Amino acid sequence: MNMNIAMDVSSTAGFRTGTEEYIEGLVYGLFKLGIAVVGVGRQNQGLQPDEPCLGLDVRSSPSPIAKWWWEYYGVRRVPRDVNVLHIPFMAHPEGRLSVPSVVTVHDLIPYRLDAYRKSVKEQRYFSHIGRAMPYADCLVAISQATYNDLSELFPSLVNKTVVIPNGVHHHYFEEMPIEQVGFVARRFGLRRRPRMLYAGGYDERKNVGTLIRAMKGVFARHPGGELVLVGAKDNLTIRRQVQDQGIEGRVVVTPFVSRADLVALYNGADVFVYPSRFEGFGLPPAQALAVGIPVVASDIPPIQEVVREYGTLVNPNSVEAWVSAIDEVLNGSDSLQRRVTEGQAYAQAFSWPHIAEAYLKIYEDVVKGRRS
Repeated sequence: MNMNIAMDVSSTAGFRTGTEEYIEGLVYGLFKLGIAVVGVGRQNQGLQPDEPCLGLDVRSSPSPIAKWWWEYYGVRRVPRDVNVLHIPFMAHPEGRLSVPSVVTVHDLIPYRLDAYRKSVKEQRYFSHIGRAMPYADCLVAISQATYNDLSELFPSLVNKTVVIPNGVHHHYFEEMPIEQVGFVARRFGLRRRPRMLYAGGYDERKNVGTLIRAMKGVFARHPGGELVLVGAKDNLTIRRQVQDQGIEGRVVVTPFVSRADLVALYNGADVFVYPSRFEGFGLPPAQALAVGIPVVASDIPPIQEVVREYGTLVNPNSVEAWVSAIDEVLNGSDSLQRRVTEGQAYAQAFSWPHIAEAYLKIYEDVVKGRRS
């Protein structure tokens, strides 16, 4: 079946969020299958999967009012010559659209954690989303853990929900010249070994504070080591926590970095660490597996799905467990390299062309469902 897909790109701005990375990856994967995708919500145009930011201009994030207007009204103007509209985040008008719609559910964090819906406006917004989801033709949960949350919080939506895991960009699977890895490391002032890497946000659920407290014990056992924290621009609190532990000489905190630099930082790390308490999927551990470095991550359901037996899973709240697990990985074992090698092969299941095949089947199914 020839498919014309429209992708809602209204939320794209600086291409620094997980949703933006997801949009980029899925458009790339569909392109590899011979499917062109038109973007709606900014300007109706063909998206360019081989160009940075899909060929879209980097801009400021849309205002809350603009976001609400588009999600409630503007998206109804989807071009009629497309077969499917894919809304790559949890939003939908309260009404059926003129073409079949697929909505991606990344996580249910705002419904699980009160800190993410403090204001009355936020509560009303998420209440609207709950009312609107039944009008989508299909929902895609990016993990079984997200599906389980959805089935508990919105049981009426289960019969139209499928699980398709998130994908990893092809750059993480490609071998990087050692000269480039070293160049990027020197540019960020990295010179110590062993080198531990974290990539992600700094909001409370990411639990980076526990990792920082654990590093004091890790450095006591590995005095030459360093920790690299790659995350959001707002990192003042993290810097203060590092100072409180007296390890500021061993921790490098970077702002947002380009994907090329991030891939180089993965390649230059001895171990990847990910202490998050709540996730919808756990993309950074999947990226680390694809690069082929050891992973130590939180023992929570979505990360269990991603890492499986190929990494080391730790109680996210236990400083002692983090120290012990990181120390064990850094000391190496007969089975460590085997797990890393097998994990890298397993990570091919997260390649975007492979993931896009599952989406293409969903698109075909919702079109057939509308016709029947």
